[in-house]
Amino acid sequence: MVSGVSYRSYLFLLVVMSTWAPNAQAQEDPVITETDNTFVKKLRRNSPRPKFFEFKYEGVEDFGVTAQSDETGRSSSNVDLNKRVSFKLRAPILLKPKFSLLTGISFKKESFEFENTIPENSPFFNEFNRRSLSKVGLSFILKKNITDDKFYYAFLSGSLNSDDISFSDFTDKLKTSIVFIYVKNITAITQIGYGGGFGYIFGGPSYFPVFIYNSTFSARWNIEMMLPKSIALRFTPKPETYLLLMTDVTGASYFIKNQPIEGYEKLTFQRSTLEAKVIFEREIYDFIWFGVSAGLNIPLNLYLSEPGASRKDGLVVLDGEISPILSFSIFLVVPKKIHYKNAKGR
Repeated sequence: MVSGVSYRSYLFLLVVMSTWAPNAQAQEDPVITETDNTFVKKLRRNSPRPKFFEFKYEGVEDFGVTAQSDETGRSSSNVDLNKRVSFKLRAPILLKPKFSLLTGISFKKESFEFENTIPENSPFFNEFNRRSLSKVGLSFILKKNITDDKFYYAFLSGSLNSDDISFSDFTDKLKTSIVFIYVKNITAITQIGYGGGFGYIFGGPSYFPVFIYNSTFSARWNIEMMLPKSIALRFTPKPETYLLLMTDVTGASYFIKNQPIEGYEKLTFQRSTLEAKVIFEREIYDFIWFGVSAGLNIPLNLYLSEPGASRKDGLVVLDGEISPILSFSIFLVVPKKIHYKNAKGR
């Protein structure tokens, strides 16, 4: 399907899709300009290879949370575990020298397990205990070259988010996001970009600017920024091992079918957090890798509201404590044969 087509578009677009997927750190080959510099070519041959499949388990453990509501009163509980399981798959649809289109599918399920709830009959915590919240998504990435060192790309995604994944209440469950970014290669090892977007990337619906900065300082150090979402500093002791220091804002918005508050037919539960973590990634065999991470989960917004309402208008507003977050993933990357062929050609 990709025979005879520039692999640069294929690799780069997989990278972008990885970056914008929730809770995903990019394995990235960010610079795509031609060069005769031997050192730069070596950097590219040793750069991380883009992911095209990933399975991931995350657990946020043992943190207190309080809920304030005019309808249900004040209550508190301890989250024994916030469990998140997800997988992502990406593939090219159309690959041309100056235009490329890729697609991706994703599935995520998370739940909260509460304990030591006060009062014991709290309607919110009792109704949400172990409730499955799911997300099934489809996304598209397109990239269009403007000149040899300038291009733009657009990201469009749609997903059904609910405690009941079905086509009933379709418009309430559907969450869409769109991002548009203009990118320029400043040097052979530095890239910047800017644009904007709208969507549910940070939980609730919002408009936001986007700024990208990627730069490789040496054979072992690289920084990858996609503000306001993430910043990652990567250390590469050898091509088969990566260590990242990363901050990442993640979010989710779910339509709640089985209502926890009487008198309201439509409700949404929204969550946004800041994660600060250390990530270790290691090759198992060629294109098969695994990753582990540990860090802190810092709640930003947790609330239950009517659709479209903000936190200040939330029916149940929650405040959560900072807590540890752990994750494990197995993922597949572009095979070495393809990656090295591409690197040698630049």
